[in-house]
Amino acid sequence: MDVLIGVGSLAGRGVYAARDFEAGEVVVGYRLRPLDEAEYLALPAGEELFVHSYGGRRFLYPAPARFVNHSADPSCYQDFDRGCDVALRPITRGEPITIDATEETARELSTFLDAYRDGVDGLVAADAVRWGPELTAEQRRGITGVDWLVGTGRWEALCSAEVTGARHLSLLLKVITGNWQIVYQHLG
Repeated sequence: MDVLIGVGSLAGRGVYAARDFEAGEVVVGYRLRPLDEAEYLALPAGEELFVHSYGGRRFLYPAPARFVNHSADPSCYQDFDRGCDVALRPITRGEPITIDATEETARELSTFLDAYRDGVDGLVAADAVRWGPELTAEQRRGITGVDWLVGTGRWEALCSAEVTGARHLSLLLKVITGNWQIVYQHLG
């Protein structure tokens, strides 16, 4: 085995190098398991911590990838296209395997917005509050100038953007049943 699971800050666990790695080498590979809402709701207690939302869909991270901790000075970066964490620099045996988890959250929000622009269903909470009219499909596709402010613990985010017709859009998103959803929209 190339990595070991030990003590860490993510659900009390972390991932450590069981051997030396060169820069650019795949350290942890993973195959994300897609989940529908019923599968998400059936997860054992605590498993929801390892679910991430991309493009309006939920995915469960497997071990050991689910236990890779965040660091402001990470040893790896996430290659989302290949489904792996790649060494940014040489990593020595026993060293923690870490990523910049803010990059993952940024990808979640970017893919959410892509799905919203494309009109994917289920991205607006049933009890969402709207100020102003609902966006048309053309307006959703015309969202530009996006700025995100991510809340604590990656569970909420605020989007400020412009839409077709020079109108300003504010969206408040929260993770609900493992998926980012709009809970507040202001179009003015």
